Amino acid sequence: MSDNDDEQIVGMYEVLQALEATIASAEPAKREALAETLDAYHEDFPDEFHWAIGAQSPALLYHLMMSIDTACRPPTESKVRGAVRLVDRKPEGSA
Repeated sequence: MSDNDDEQIVGMYEVLQALEATIASAEPAKREALAETLDAYHEDFPDEFHWAIGAQSPALLYHLMMSIDTACRPPTESKVRGAVRLVDRKPEGSA
């Protein structure tokens, strides 16, 4: 056992709760502007909106997570995170 065994794991539900709490505590006008923007996105691009809230939305999720990560930190504390890229590699050996 390590000292970290008693620490609580932070998973996607904790991230979502923190995001929900942050948005809920924002000024009402800013929340309304966000809601109107989401409504307009839905009206202008209904297929994309419904795709984005569906199971196959990795591109939107990537941009959303990066935007949240950048926006919640002061510019001097911004964390640069490397992109994970899947690359086709030539097999090694005689495979």
